[in-house]
Amino acid sequence: MPAVFKDFEDYWHPFTLGAGPAPGYCMSLDPAARQRLMERLRDSLPRGEGGTIPLKTRAWAVKAKVR
Repeated sequence: MPAVFKDFEDYWHPFTLGAGPAPGYCMSLDPAARQRLMERLRDSLPRGEGGTIPLKTRAWAVKAKVR
Protein backbone atom coordinates (compact mmCIF):
# COMPACT_ATOMS: atom_id res chain seq x y z
CA MET A 1 0.00 0.00 0.00
CA PRO A 2 1.28 3.47 -0.71
CA ALA A 3 1.58 6.00 2.11
CA VAL A 4 2.09 9.64 1.18
CA PHE A 5 3.07 12.14 3.86
CA LYS A 6 2.30 15.78 3.06
CA ASP A 7 5.75 16.90 4.24
CA PHE A 8 8.56 15.95 6.59
CA GLU A 9 6.73 17.24 9.66
CA ASP A 10 3.81 14.95 8.84
CA TYR A 11 6.27 12.02 8.66
CA TRP A 12 8.30 12.96 11.76
CA HIS A 13 5.53 13.84 14.22
CA PRO A 14 4.58 10.24 15.17
CA PHE A 15 8.21 9.59 16.15
CA THR A 16 7.91 12.31 18.80
CA LEU A 17 4.97 10.64 20.55
CA GLY A 18 7.00 7.82 22.10
CA ALA A 19 4.39 5.06 21.54
CA GLY A 20 5.74 1.94 19.83
CA PRO A 21 9.23 0.59 19.20
CA ALA A 22 10.58 3.22 16.77
CA PRO A 23 9.05 6.26 18.52
CA GLY A 24 10.11 4.84 21.90
CA TYR A 25 13.69 4.53 20.68
CA CYS A 26 13.59 7.99 19.14
CA MET A 27 12.42 9.61 22.36
CA SER A 28 15.01 7.69 24.41
CA LEU A 29 17.81 9.49 22.53
CA ASP A 30 19.37 12.59 23.98
CA PRO A 31 18.25 15.78 22.18
CA ALA A 32 21.42 16.08 20.09
CA ALA A 33 21.19 12.47 18.86
CA ARG A 34 17.47 12.90 18.13
CA GLN A 35 18.27 16.02 16.08
CA ARG A 36 20.91 14.10 14.08
CA LEU A 37 18.42 11.29 13.45
CA MET A 38 15.78 13.77 12.29
CA GLU A 39 18.21 15.53 9.94
CA ARG A 40 19.48 12.26 8.48
CA LEU A 41 15.95 11.03 7.84
CA ARG A 42 14.90 14.38 6.35
CA ASP A 43 17.87 14.30 3.97
CA SER A 44 17.43 10.66 2.90
CA LEU A 45 13.68 10.26 2.33
CA PRO A 46 12.32 10.32 -1.22
CA ARG A 47 10.47 13.48 -2.28
CA GLY A 48 7.48 13.78 -4.51
CA GLU A 49 5.60 16.75 -5.90
CA GLY A 50 5.36 19.70 -3.55
CA GLY A 51 7.63 18.09 -0.95
CA THR A 52 5.44 15.06 -0.28
CA ILE A 53 7.10 11.88 0.95
CA PRO A 54 5.81 8.82 -0.92
CA LEU A 55 6.56 5.49 0.77
CA LYS A 56 5.38 1.91 0.44
CA THR A 57 3.86 0.23 3.48
CA ARG A 58 3.61 -3.41 4.47
CA ALA A 59 1.02 -5.12 6.58
CA TRP A 60 1.79 -8.36 8.32
CA ALA A 61 -1.23 -10.22 9.64
CA VAL A 62 -2.32 -13.69 10.56
CA LYS A 63 -5.88 -14.88 10.90
CA ALA A 64 -6.50 -18.16 12.67
CA LYS A 65 -9.49 -20.27 13.61
CA VAL A 66 -9.55 -22.42 16.72
CA ARG A 67 -11.45 -25.68 16.23
